[in-house]
Amino acid sequence: MQYQIQNLLPKIESALAGFPVPHQPASLYEPIRYFLKLPGKRIRPIFVLQCLELFRPVTDQDVTAALATELFHNFSLVHDDIMDRADLRRGFETVHKKWNEPTALLAGDALMVLAYNALIMSNTNALQDLVQQFNRMALAVCEGQQLDMDFSAPETVPVAHYLDMIDRKTGALIAFCFEMGGFLGHVSESERQALHNFGLAMGRCFQLRDDYLDLFGNEAITGKMRGGDIANCKLSYPVLVSMASAGADRFLQIWNKKPAESGERVAAALEWMDQNNIASLVEEKITQEMENGMALLHFVKGDEKATTRLADLCKQLAYREK
Repeated sequence: MQYQIQNLLPKIESALAGFPVPHQPASLYEPIRYFLKLPGKRIRPIFVLQCLELFRPVTDQDVTAALATELFHNFSLVHDDIMDRADLRRGFETVHKKWNEPTALLAGDALMVLAYNALIMSNTNALQDLVQQFNRMALAVCEGQQLDMDFSAPETVPVAHYLDMIDRKTGALIAFCFEMGGFLGHVSESERQALHNFGLAMGRCFQLRDDYLDLFGNEAITGKMRGGDIANCKLSYPVLVSMASAGADRFLQIWNKKPAESGERVAAALEWMDQNNIASLVEEKITQEMENGMALLHFVKGDEKATTRLADLCKQLAYREK
């Protein structure tokens, strides 16, 4: 990721610092400025620009347009923090905690409008199609968030339903980032579709890796104790695979023990998963999605060095250790 940090991230940070956010009423726009200044990886606009480099050099106008993905992402985070009753985001107070929930709701709404202001700066001959794809993405993210909340009620859900949920909640925005790079690069509709599907595959890889690290990551590297999803009764991919595996009756006995957050329950569930090679099954799924995605990426004819940089970036994220 060294190339992106050195060559793309500074451009994104500069464009974000200079992006026109109104000043009055200060009670609305101060929370937005506060949230945008929180430390972040800016990985979504990086995806847009790194994809664009497959086809042509990046301009300042492109960087501003790519901020649409970062502004939309921040809109979703402000609202997610309210729904999750989260007090901290990246180690800082969330907007609804620092101010109040009505202000946070309005700040999130305004961030969405600002995202459109950035999007219409896109240098493309298919702006209407780009905006339509942005709208489809935004609805998919809302659908995914609702499905994620719905999944907190049942005792289990089919693995296929979980994958559909993460395709919407996580994958849709990532898919749009790569597709937007195709729009800015003036490529064909079939190539844009390939980039979109590549992004969906990468979205699955990234979320499945999150699920994997929570249960099987090295605590010395992740800085977190294993098993948070079990303690929180979260139906993550490894949990659902366990429930669908041979010998699942024993796992379900462990899963249904009370209290849910007890260390004994978490340890027993992890031991069962280790004995039944659940970690390997998750890794195999990540590898499968990665291979499917890379086949789609190489369908698109672009600069060879930029394609390699994009592929390497996605692999680093999909196989990260923390």
